[in-house]
Amino acid sequence: MKGFYSLWTAPGKTTGATTVVMQDYELLMLLLSLASYQKNNGPAKMYADETALEYLESLSLDRCFKNGTELLTVPEGIDPLMFWAAGKLEALRREQMPSVMIDTDLIIWKNLDYAFDRDTTDIAVIHREDITESTYPDPHFFRMQEGYEFPPEWDFTVRPANTALLFIKDNDFKNRYVEHSMEFMRKSIPDGDNLCHMVFAEQRILPMCAVAEQMNIYSFCDNMDALREQKLFTHFWGHKNLLKFNWGERLSYCRRMMIRLKNEFPEMYEVAVSIDELRVYA
Repeated sequence: MKGFYSLWTAPGKTTGATTVVMQDYELLMLLLSLASYQKNNGPAKMYADETALEYLESLSLDRCFKNGTELLTVPEGIDPLMFWAAGKLEALRREQMPSVMIDTDLIIWKNLDYAFDRDTTDIAVIHREDITESTYPDPHFFRMQEGYEFPPEWDFTVRPANTALLFIKDNDFKNRYVEHSMEFMRKSIPDGDNLCHMVFAEQRILPMCAVAEQMNIYSFCDNMDALREQKLFTHFWGHKNLLKFNWGERLSYCRRMMIRLKNEFPEMYEVAVSIDELRVYA
């Protein structure tokens, strides 16, 4: 099954980020993710904005994506600080289904066709999430532009779906979901929140649209705790903050990732050692 990634640098620019698009550990995560996915599942593509594409090309990483790269432009009117993952949704809008959307910090270690090929799998996600007030507040929390209304068919009791991995079979359903998400992002009034709005647009609207259209969602794990107990995936989301500020842990983890590349994905290892900031971990 073909897959795709995305890199959107606009959120980082709002916080004064430098021209470096990815840290060393983020690069290694992406290389491991890409190497494992293309070995076990199928060719992948990268959607990236102009800054990110130039960065990938400067490291010759654009050549690693078997389905190539494509310029990503997020529509105007979407706040990049509030909706920092809007690039994923724009990439999803452009990609033809069936396909698998993969976060750059997610490694899929095995073939997943057994899940994607099921007659009952319309959508697949890495895991479901519980509705907590701190992350998924009541819809009255959101300040929306005049005229916006939540669709009456949405059931707000449906559990959100984490989309670090997202497979959608039907292209028309994908387009409707993305349009609902984009409309919510365009019509939201900025208020300083950079969590609840984004996860609503990406991870709560999806299952509500699915239930409204009687689409089945396959979840590899029922919750985040179950994710820690399986061997299909490694998701670095919670660990990246530690690597950012703990040099000892960062050094150890980067070396371990390089060893894994060398032992299991030698071609990608050669790519890694050709990059100055990664060669030090060889």
